[in-house]
Order: sequence, then structure tokens, then C-alpha cells
Amino acid sequence: MTINQKRLVETFVELAKIDSESFFEKDIQEVLVSKLKDLGCKVQVDNAGKKYNTTAQGNVIGFFPGTIKSAPIVLSSHMDTVVPGKGVKPVVKKDKITSDGTTVLGADDKAGIAIILEVLKTLQEQKLPHPPVEAVFTLTEENGMAGAKNLDVKKIKGREGIILDNEEVNELLVQGPAVNTIEVEIKGLGAHAGVCPEKGISAIEVAAYALSVMKLGRIDKETVANFGIIKGGSLTNAVTEDIYLKGEARSLQDGKLEKQTAHMKSCFEKAIKRYTKKINGKVHKPVLTFTVTPRYPAVNVPKTHPMVKAILAAGKAQGVKISPVASGGGCDANILSGKGFILPNLGVGCRDCHTVKESLLLKEFFAACEIALSAVLAYKK
Repeated sequence: MTINQKRLVETFVELAKIDSESFFEKDIQEVLVSKLKDLGCKVQVDNAGKKYNTTAQGNVIGFFPGTIKSAPIVLSSHMDTVVPGKGVKPVVKKDKITSDGTTVLGADDKAGIAIILEVLKTLQEQKLPHPPVEAVFTLTEENGMAGAKNLDVKKIKGREGIILDNEEVNELLVQGPAVNTIEVEIKGLGAHAGVCPEKGISAIEVAAYALSVMKLGRIDKETVANFGIIKGGSLTNAVTEDIYLKGEARSLQDGKLEKQTAHMKSCFEKAIKRYTKKINGKVHKPVLTFTVTPRYPAVNVPKTHPMVKAILAAGKAQGVKISPVASGGGCDANILSGKGFILPNLGVGCRDCHTVKESLLLKEFFAACEIALSAVLAYKK
């Protein structure tokens, strides 16, 4: 049992040359439909792409028949790349693949796609006993996971498997944070800052006080918070009446996320109270609008889960010591976790993703493919 390394590289190079920046995934969608059909898969394309502004119809789902009785195992990667991703020219070297330096390489996540296709081809060629495999290729992961958010999960029977969208092959992401986007608007009271500043309430001062008493940055090992956008004011001689802030809180634990979000709101409420005052005998209270929008749920795959154990065992057989770790960012695993899937995220060997220095380390790329193949062969439910 072994993969065809030469074919794996050729598949990746072919995929890397297909333009597929976020929102422009039509070409790669069509290529994947064709490749899956050539592998004997029943293929469906959902209508996720019709729910937002993208060129593709939807997520691609390939149903590869099994030879043993089992629930299907899910293998997933995303179709889109970040910019600049047009006209990628892969350069194959002895130990890695790079772009020509003018674009990203797109190993994030075409390396994952190539691995999935090679796993299916190997199962087919070598006639290895295997469970059914559902290959799920999503749209627009790099811009808010819109494909996964709109995935028609009713089309998929499996609920366990692997996402191939991490960097280092020796790291398996089993935890990822839930995130709340927080928008704050404060309306104070305008006044001439040179003539009668005491008749105004500066929205900037209200916000500044709230931020000064707020816990931000690293809250604990599982929780962080930040405000990154502040807009307000237009004149130096006017007490600023309105200010807008946008930030976020994220945590690996839902309870901690709720606690931090509530803390941030309470700080603004304290500031409102502090800057409420009488002006000409009338009480003026700043107006606070505090809006919380959940961005995506947390991923929490137990380290003792059979899927995790199978991946770790497969890594050991390849001489790769894989560590289950937590991520501070989000990916399709977050969205799909919220939809009932258990999908630890395996590294594919890429480095410096989202930059023109991106590379794909061949030793790790090959190992990731062997590990995914072994995990599929070990799966039975």
C-alpha cells in the first residue's frame, strides 16, 4: 500500500495552475466534477454559490463507493485561494514546490485536494478494502467560510473524517475558537470644543474610558479579545458626537466567550454611566449600541476520539509524530463542527501560506497523503 508520488505532484501542479481566487471558483469546480466522475464517483454540486456573489454553482461532493460495510468517511478541502492567485506558475524543486514569486502557490488548499484525489485513485487501483468515501470540496473558505456555511449537509451521509487544510503534517488541529464579532456605536453630545466644550459629551472619551478598564489581548490560554477598528470625529474644534468601534472575542470554550463578551459590554455600560451629566439642568446620557454577531462556532474534537487515534497511528507508521493541537484561527472545521461533523484538520506540508513565498514541502506532502490513506483504510463504523 503506497501512493504514487509522481502522480500526486502532477495533480497538484495541474490544480495550482487553475485560477481560483475566492469568489472565482467556477473553473476548478468544473475540473473537480470531471475528475471525480473519472474515478467512478457519483457527483453532486449543491447551490451554495447561488447564495452569495461567486462564479461557481456550489460545493462539490463526490461519493466514492466502498468495498466494506461501513458508514462513509469524509475527506474535505477547499477550492479557493487567496490573492494574488491568478496565473500561478508552480516551480517543482528537489524537495519542495514554490510559485515563481509573483503569486501565492495555492498549496492552501490545493495540496489537500490533490491528496484526496490521490487517496481515491490509490484505493481504486490497488483494490484495497475500504469504507465509502465522501469527498467534499468547499467554496470560499478564505473569505468567511461561505461555502461551508451554505453546504447542503443533507447530501452527505458521513459525519466523521479529516479536513486537509493545516500547514505542518506533525500538527493535527483538534480545537479551534468560537468567535463573536462585536460592533459598538456610541452617541454623545456635540458642542463647540473651543467655545463651550462643557456642553458636550465626547464619544471618544466614553470609548476611551471603556477600553481603559477592559480586559483585552490575551485573557487566558483559551481566550483573546481585541478592538481593531475605530472611526469617529471630523473636526478638531468639535466635541465628537459619534464613534464606531469593531472588534472581536474568541475562545476555545463557549462559556468563556460568553463571559468575555459580557465583560466588554459591561465596560461600555460603565463608561455610559460615568459620562452621563447635567447640562443646563437637563440630564444627558450617551447612547450605546452594542451588537454581537457570532461568526463561527468552536471545534472541540476529543483527543481520545477514534478518528484522532487513527490519524496519530497512521502518522507513527510513517515516522511522523503528530501532536493534537489547538488553533487560534478559524477554518471550515469550525463551521462543519457546528453542523455536527467531527473533522480534525491535518497538515499538508505547506509553509508561508497567504504569501508569495508559499511553498509545499514534498516530504510532508507525501506523508500527509499516506496518513490520510491509512486513516481511510482503518475506518469502519
